Amino acid sequence: MDNVFLQRAAGHVWNAQRNMAALIGAAVLDRYPELRLAPLECGHGWLASWGARLDELAQMCAHTLPPLAHKPSDYLRGPQYFQSIQLHEGEQSVRHAIEALGEDTLMFATDYPHSESWFPKSVEVVLGWTSLSETARRKLLWDNAARCYRRYQEAAP
Repeated sequence: MDNVFLQRAAGHVWNAQRNMAALIGAAVLDRYPELRLAPLECGHGWLASWGARLDELAQMCAHTLPPLAHKPSDYLRGPQYFQSIQLHEGEQSVRHAIEALGEDTLMFATDYPHSESWFPKSVEVVLGWTSLSETARRKLLWDNAARCYRRYQEAAP
């Protein structure tokens, strides 16, 4: 992996997938209900299909896992799991992820000041997406990050 193109193309996603599977499969989210997981800079387009894959494997390999309180894909729907989007995956990919996982997982991120950031263009692009509901847009642009980083007091259940 001495090729930067290959490192950037595969490294972030693969690492996020492995880490998520390891943490969910080890029942870490069950043992630590206040823990927040937030893979960043690795996209979101793979999230729903990876959750479905983990659901299948959790059934097939249940004897190798500790008891899980939920299906792996259910952890991705919150309230402990958050994922930043990547601009290049686009509006349709965001919409599909929201349709598959709900509105409480994805967060907008500019990735500023990293070299791969499209800031400030990224803000204008996402604000121009018209196929998201106002509720989904608000959660993507503000509410989910505020919950993830505990930037305001959450309402009691």
